[in-house]
Amino acid sequence: MSHILISGGSRGIGAATAKLFAGKGHNVTYFFKNAPVLQGERITPVQCDVTDPLSVADSVGKACDNYGRVEVLISNAGISYTGLATDFDFKDYRMIMDTNFGGLFNLTSEIIPSMVHNGSGVILAVSSMWGQTGASCEALYSATKGAVDSYVKSLAKELGPSGIRVNAVSPGVIDTDMMSEYTDSDKTALADDTPLGRLGTPDDIAQTLYFLSGSRASFITGQIIGVNGGFLA
Repeated sequence: MSHILISGGSRGIGAATAKLFAGKGHNVTYFFKNAPVLQGERITPVQCDVTDPLSVADSVGKACDNYGRVEVLISNAGISYTGLATDFDFKDYRMIMDTNFGGLFNLTSEIIPSMVHNGSGVILAVSSMWGQTGASCEALYSATKGAVDSYVKSLAKELGPSGIRVNAVSPGVIDTDMMSEYTDSDKTALADDTPLGRLGTPDDIAQTLYFLSGSRASFITGQIIGVNGGFLA
């Protein structure tokens, strides 16, 4: 079975994805920053700061020592800031950009050479619908996800001849810890604004990532797959 590497795998979308792949018999390494919340059979946590290239290189090495080369990379680690664009300073900009886009860049820089050498591999990024349309009071977050989308499309063109597929899943409003600052009435309003009438779940995203990783998606690359309940149509 394949070795799946997931950044930001302790909770939310990352944890749901790790559990799904492990449940299908794959070996899963997930990166965590502070504490290894998720435990399970075929699931191995490795501490990593995705904003730091040296940390990423060391952690990828540990992951490969455990399970061999990485066949599927899922870049999921991310943070979100909510507020007016003028509320944030350069330090905030650097932190969110280095996490949301820099994490993807650092991970792919470390993993791509092995995938090219082997002539195969799948790279998946967790983006956001705000990267496509922008969100008021989430300008920095939206910008980082827009960068993720452009990078995914570019990598797909660059790596396609080497047999590597690159896609992003673009979630809508998903009920995770990232929404903890929203009130119940806020969540109800967002569900009402979603044509399917509910918030998404981490498993909705995990199932899409699982599909994109497999042979049934063998002719899909360079795509930003919206999983948003019709919110962005």
